[in-house]
Amino acid sequence: MALASDQSLNVLEGRRFSFFPAIRSVEHNEWTLTNETWSEFLAHNVHGGEEVWIPRGMLGEISSTDSPVLIVGLRRELEYKAGSVFPYRSQVVQMPSSSKAREAAQPSTVRPSPPSRASSTESQSLQLIGRTLLIGLAVCLVFILFAFEGARRPFTALFRADSSTADQRYLALSRSDHYHDVTIKLGRPEREQWLSKEEAELQFQALWYPSRSYVVILMGGTRNEVRYSGTLHDPSRKVLDSARLAGGGDTSSLMKNLPEF
Repeated sequence: MALASDQSLNVLEGRRFSFFPAIRSVEHNEWTLTNETWSEFLAHNVHGGEEVWIPRGMLGEISSTDSPVLIVGLRRELEYKAGSVFPYRSQVVQMPSSSKAREAAQPSTVRPSPPSRASSTESQSLQLIGRTLLIGLAVCLVFILFAFEGARRPFTALFRADSSTADQRYLALSRSDHYHDVTIKLGRPEREQWLSKEEAELQFQALWYPSRSYVVILMGGTRNEVRYSGTLHDPSRKVLDSARLAGGGDTSSLMKNLPEF
């Protein structure tokens, strides 16, 4: 399944395809090309009947074959609203801190008198003692974290992420390897997880090898057809390996846009 890098949409004429990542608020991810201009193209949803104009600037890579499914990559995640698509942005509401709320509630008509020299010196001493205690507590917390399993994760989050693994046996995997082939080469995973719903057009399966610090990803049109797509480092999610495609290129762009897990 090679990926096309040009912006020509001739390969989509008369064929069904799926967007990746899928357009939010649209139930079925199966489309056809209806029309195109120099700046945008019109996609028609096969099942729901929605028609949306998508700017060509949003168009990413297009797979050259439809095995397991013809994929049209999008450079940004889009959301369907009122008959059009818009770049999706998660809504983050920042709540005011309790200290600021208390300050806003206090009356501001009365100003406190300037502190005396003696009270200022006492305040500085208390601040120095407080900082010393905080530093001591932080040092104790680091040692406590190292005493328990999994302590490496919060520690490395404060510094540079560790992307080392126990072995590199995943490099022996190829795009043609099914689940059975992966278990023969790497052994049975310690945990398995489907990253997509069973009715989704594109299926992703994660095979966890936590003792080796990596996760193997399988991809396919159905759950019975998933094949090796790449390997991620656990826990940093750095792409360690991408499946090489027959026509050139690899699956690195797909590995960077997996469903959250």
